[in-house]
Amino acid sequence: MGFDDRVDNIMYQDPSFPEVTEHLEFHEGLKPLWLESLARPEAELQRMAADTIALAHRAGMKNLEDTAAPLIAILRKEQLEPSVRRAAAHTLVVLDARQAAEHFAEIAMTGSQELAMIVEPALASWNYEPMLEMWRQRLTDSDCERVKLQLAMRCLGEVKDSAAVPLLLDIVTDSNAEGPVRHSAARVAAIVGGPGVVVTAGELSAEPVGQPTASLLAVTLLEEQSSPEAIDALKRISGGGTGVASGLALRELYEIDPKLIYDDAAAAIRSTDVNVRRVGCETLAHRADVDSIALLAPLLSDSNPSLRRDVSNLLLRLAEQISLRDVVIQHTVEVASRDDWRGLEQSLIVLAMLDHEAVADRLLELLTHRRPEVRVTAAWGLRKLAVAETLPAMLLHANQETDKVAAGTHELRYAITIDMQLSQLFQAFGQLEYKPADPLMRKFIPKTLFYGGSSRPAAVWALGKVNAGGVNEELSALFAQRLKDGLSPMPEFEDVRRMSAVGLGRMEAKPQLKSLRTFVTEVPSSVGQACAWSIEHLTGETTEFSLEYAVSTMDWFLIPKDPAKPTETD
Repeated sequence: MGFDDRVDNIMYQDPSFPEVTEHLEFHEGLKPLWLESLARPEAELQRMAADTIALAHRAGMKNLEDTAAPLIAILRKEQLEPSVRRAAAHTLVVLDARQAAEHFAEIAMTGSQELAMIVEPALASWNYEPMLEMWRQRLTDSDCERVKLQLAMRCLGEVKDSAAVPLLLDIVTDSNAEGPVRHSAARVAAIVGGPGVVVTAGELSAEPVGQPTASLLAVTLLEEQSSPEAIDALKRISGGGTGVASGLALRELYEIDPKLIYDDAAAAIRSTDVNVRRVGCETLAHRADVDSIALLAPLLSDSNPSLRRDVSNLLLRLAEQISLRDVVIQHTVEVASRDDWRGLEQSLIVLAMLDHEAVADRLLELLTHRRPEVRVTAAWGLRKLAVAETLPAMLLHANQETDKVAAGTHELRYAITIDMQLSQLFQAFGQLEYKPADPLMRKFIPKTLFYGGSSRPAAVWALGKVNAGGVNEELSALFAQRLKDGLSPMPEFEDVRRMSAVGLGRMEAKPQLKSLRTFVTEVPSSVGQACAWSIEHLTGETTEFSLEYAVSTMDWFLIPKDPAKPTETD
């Protein structure tokens, strides 16, 4: 069970608070200790120090460049434990220590395969030219191990070595070479490019139907090509069947120009391959006409979750064109009238985001659908549409679900669903300031195991909206109690405390200013920001605080006995 991420919560947006960021502080005594460890004779100590330096650099620690020299010294000691040399090499790569390039090259020629896998990509990224000849030689060495051969290809692709392309194409067309090696060669040749790439791809694409390897190699070679010859080859492959190569060829043609495959889109969306269906859907959306929408809408029920979500987004994009909006709604309503839960979920999202109020009655029906995704999306859709006439039925349903939970007669498999659905309904009551829902939502203020972590903050938020502008001492006291419950053995949910603080401001609860000022010290947390928001709302006073806070970490394998003053990172 997974809910669509577009099913959002207005309570976190009204009011919204900026995100809080953190940065690490590192104590001055750490680096000297690690340098001392590198100089020790114990191999395990050296390895852990090297690994720690890499971790610290990635975490943002600055001024670690002077660790490169002792790391290079460790790397040059061939008699050392291999794991220590690997750790030193890896850390030098992380530090981007280009002064190690010459030593890396020596290791690439004489060292182990494990070390080569670390140092050679670094040499390629540094464009270290003395390595080019060795990498090229591997392409013609029949005794070269596959791992080192593919490593050489990868590095030649990184430096975009055009001189290697003919050698790579020889491997691509060598039917005796291993499949993974041929595909690696094709990928690198495609990256580097050149006239021979298209010619070879054309020859491979012309091989008889039923040669999937040749077709796949041809498509791979043409990934960066858009010439007429490349287009012809891709069309031959895309029309040659329903395999992987055909789907990839369609994708390449789409990237060159979607119009090239307009005529193929209808067949593509019926493919058993989701990637082919996806290209077909994107092509129909690009064509953007009435017939395309009629073909596209049924894929709201596609078996693939990401594709059906993509289809709903494509329909929403098409609906931005005034001439197509009604057509999109018409075909989406047809999907919403059926019982396929996948299509229901996506069609409800489309119709709600298009503010199609005529679907409101259907949404009410679907509040009791068998699938959680549909139940929650229906409640969200009712909130988005905000049709006042639906509020009594929404409240009746919310009361019924609440009574079931309180009595323990609800199906346990729907516990999370009920919590999330009630959350959406309560937010709708708050949006529309629906007073009749007040007694029900008050049941959700006390801390209890009956009601969940989504419905309770929503109820508190909505009560603040429903009672905004008028002092309600009883409700204010309940909110203040929830706000204060942050340090008990079972502390209150942070979201409930946040919404309680916001509600106090909305209800003009000036007698509770002391509580708000007490907990505003929790900034920049959401509770602290909510208190600051309400204090400003009630008094006009602003609270200055930073949205960034420092975290000092000493969680390292060695730390100073008496840590020095921490130094902040950038």
